[in-house]
Amino acid sequence: MPASESRVSGEGHGEFRSSRDVKTGLIDGTSFQIKPVQYVDIDGLAVFEGDIVLGTVAEVERRTSELRAESEGKVPESAVVITGQQFRWPNALVPFEIDGNLPNQQRVTDAIAHWQSRTRMRFVQRTPANQAQFPDFVRFVPGGGCSSFVGRQGGSQSITLGTGCTTGNCIHEIGHAVGLWHEQSREDRDQFVTIVWANITQGFEHNFDQHITDGDDVGPYDYGSIMHYPRDAFSSNGQDTIVPTVQGAAIGQRTGLSTDDIAAVHAMYGPSPAAGPVVSWESDRLDVFTTGTDSALYHKWWDGRAWGPNVKGWESLGGTFTSAPTSVAWAHDRLDLFARGTDFALFHKWWNGSAWGPGVKDWESLGGICTSAPEAVSWGPDRLDLFVTGTDAATYHKWWNGSSWGPSVKGWESLGGICMTKPKAVAWGANRLDLFVIGTDSALYHKWWDGNAWGPSVKGWESLGGTCMSEPVAVSWGQNRLDLFVIGTDSALYHKWWDGNAWGPGVKGWESLGGTCEGTPAAVAWGNNRLDLFVIGTDSALFHKWWDGNAWGPSVKGWESLGGTCTSSPSAVSWEPNRLDLFVRGTDSALFHKWWDGKAWGPGLKDWESLGGVLTHFTD
Repeated sequence: MPASESRVSGEGHGEFRSSRDVKTGLIDGTSFQIKPVQYVDIDGLAVFEGDIVLGTVAEVERRTSELRAESEGKVPESAVVITGQQFRWPNALVPFEIDGNLPNQQRVTDAIAHWQSRTRMRFVQRTPANQAQFPDFVRFVPGGGCSSFVGRQGGSQSITLGTGCTTGNCIHEIGHAVGLWHEQSREDRDQFVTIVWANITQGFEHNFDQHITDGDDVGPYDYGSIMHYPRDAFSSNGQDTIVPTVQGAAIGQRTGLSTDDIAAVHAMYGPSPAAGPVVSWESDRLDVFTTGTDSALYHKWWDGRAWGPNVKGWESLGGTFTSAPTSVAWAHDRLDLFARGTDFALFHKWWNGSAWGPGVKDWESLGGICTSAPEAVSWGPDRLDLFVTGTDAATYHKWWNGSSWGPSVKGWESLGGICMTKPKAVAWGANRLDLFVIGTDSALYHKWWDGNAWGPSVKGWESLGGTCMSEPVAVSWGQNRLDLFVIGTDSALYHKWWDGNAWGPGVKGWESLGGTCEGTPAAVAWGNNRLDLFVIGTDSALFHKWWDGNAWGPSVKGWESLGGTCTSSPSAVSWEPNRLDLFVRGTDSALFHKWWDGKAWGPGLKDWESLGGVLTHFTD
């Protein structure tokens, strides 16, 4: 049953209405076991923790009877964290509507802007033109208080904003809609706060008993979370009911998302989508870019119904380029493209949702003398970071901060190193970047930006060992998680990982995943602890293996053949859990495509769909 946060009639005020009529019921969910909760009856609604609605009292009582009969009274003592993807917004995209009668709509747009500037969550306004595309959405409506369902419920779900609800309250309610529960409902809360039972209004103590958690129970306990109760919640005498164990710690702010709030969202929704010749900015949307025989950039797209401009047709975006293109999507209907020109400078163009800039076939020069194809990454709306190799074999960096290019339009920052491959970049959170290159000793090297400085230093790199015969591939499926892949001297694929504490299987150690591989591998993550890997074999067919959270499939060193005769390294993209789209160049230089829909490979296990074209640069 859906849960929502509500300000309903009853004793108390604001977020903290409750009642002394305490009942005990059983609840269950799609992804957690039966568990008991205490709730109160307020206007026929079953409310716990003061502002979370389980449903109507009648619904809870009926379900309690059913579950008691099913379990024969054997109820687990502890709660289970809700981790179901059914509560997540696909591709971190939240469609929304604003009721025309809602006063002070600026608080909604300001709250959305706050979320978009700090997380990978995107918000697209639902209109008559796109409503069929977005059947699940949030609607901001007027009401007697502030309320929100927790997580995506399906169909229309309301966020209610009374006249007293501020922008900060709206940020908080969006947090619930995204999937966050209250911080003090974490199972580890008693290590970080003391509940002063004597100061709680008599009969309201049950509001502090529940430890029902969702995606926010990650990382350290966060006093500064916008999802935390204030010190005097349900106070009978104005004195503190919640006292942090850290003296002087402030709790209960409603100003903005904290650093750990942002980290929790990234843990739930994963890092920003990877850049490459194929990108997706929403479910069932793909954009593909390549260089043609005239060295111009060409584009085609899948809009959920058909390939555009047609199955084998391509749109010319002009230019004259000497590298494979890369593209990145940082918002709904926003694309940025980069390629190296004949003068070895980097060139840029963009799609803003209505037109190509600076023109359909025009490009903006970003300067530089680039000896590698570009690498692009985005960790938030209107933020881009670009990397190339320079003539001195060092890695160079430039960035777009939402208002200007840094260090200047045509300037670049040197990050040092003597690099034998183009850099590979991955972002797993706001203001966090990890870079990887192959050095002159064929080992993998690493550097990182932590939000304040480059590590191990501006021009320093950390060696991760290995003898690497391909460009590195890096992928992240959650906060502080990295997986790296290279081809070794025996042509097998090798793997190492960062688990948040240490490199595995060792700082300079690697795990062999077998195979006889050519080109550059492709890796994609479509959920926590899920990886899919693709390589070209010696027979030019595409091969696949996967990590399902427990084991490598089809085995540690085994691979599944997906057929084809491929003349480029593969590109892989996922636009929702259990959906994969693969692209390679064939022997006729056309683009070929296959897909996994959650049940089977299409158009067949070893078959491919031709998307036409004559590709000179795709992934290589």
